[in-house]
Amino acid sequence: MNSPLTVDELRSALEDIRQTTARLGASATSLASRADRDLGHDVAEIVKDLRAAARQLRVTQLLLEPAGADLAA
Repeated sequence: MNSPLTVDELRSALEDIRQTTARLGASATSLASRADRDLGHDVAEIVKDLRAAARQLRVTQLLLEPAGADLAA
């Protein structure tokens, strides 16, 4: 049986998601840049997809900020 979710657990989980999202976004951006530089046109679609994923992860971070602020209050 699961115990009820606490605000502290929710706050911690939200922060974990935010940090993971930031790391994944940075990794996607770095990988896209390296692939574009080192592999060029051979992987143009992959580079485009990685950059799109990085943008989506940054948007996710922005969407999580109000929830984090609400929980901090």
